[in-house]
Amino acid sequence: MPISTSAQIRVPLDIPHVDVLGTKQTQDGQFFITVESRKETTKCGVCKQEIPCNYGVGEKVQLRHLPILGYETYIVIQPRRAQCPTCLHKPTTTQTLSWYEQRSPHTKAYDTYLMKQLIGSCVKDVGEKEKVGYDAVLGALQRQVADEVNWDEIENLGTIGIDEVAHKKGRKSYRAVITARQDDGTLIVLAVLDNRKKRQSAIFS
Repeated sequence: MPISTSAQIRVPLDIPHVDVLGTKQTQDGQFFITVESRKETTKCGVCKQEIPCNYGVGEKVQLRHLPILGYETYIVIQPRRAQCPTCLHKPTTTQTLSWYEQRSPHTKAYDTYLMKQLIGSCVKDVGEKEKVGYDAVLGALQRQVADEVNWDEIENLGTIGIDEVAHKKGRKSYRAVITARQDDGTLIVLAVLDNRKKRQSAIFS
């Protein structure tokens, strides 16, 4: 879903299942983009069946997203809510869309963006550059930890890169960011692995 800035430049938002309700740019350049979900259902948190989102909306959520024209960008959404008609106590559930995780302050795309910034840098420097704080960068790193690289998702594997990133303050504790550079120069994050044994298994198996 593209948006138009005040200069009428169309920018792809690259998040699915939403309609843009409005955009605002503050005096210091920050973009706030308000969206709403187009999905009519969500999974019940108890029985896991798909149920209609007909129970209003939850509290407003503000998520850091990829920068637009070099400026900080935030997605604002009020998640739809649902009440299960079949579970005993009719529990309510808040819809979560595929492009963010509950309790995360970032979109998944921005988490991946932070991982790319960590390559050749450190958590402290990336946090200061992005104005998100040390713990926010560590949180993005933790959310992307995997047991292995899913090679089936890679269509065009170029040069593999392995960068170790310290993930605890004051400790020699590292995670590895596994990346691949595509033929067109695009850098993609394949996985974040939490120990050397998993790195070796994921890459050489």
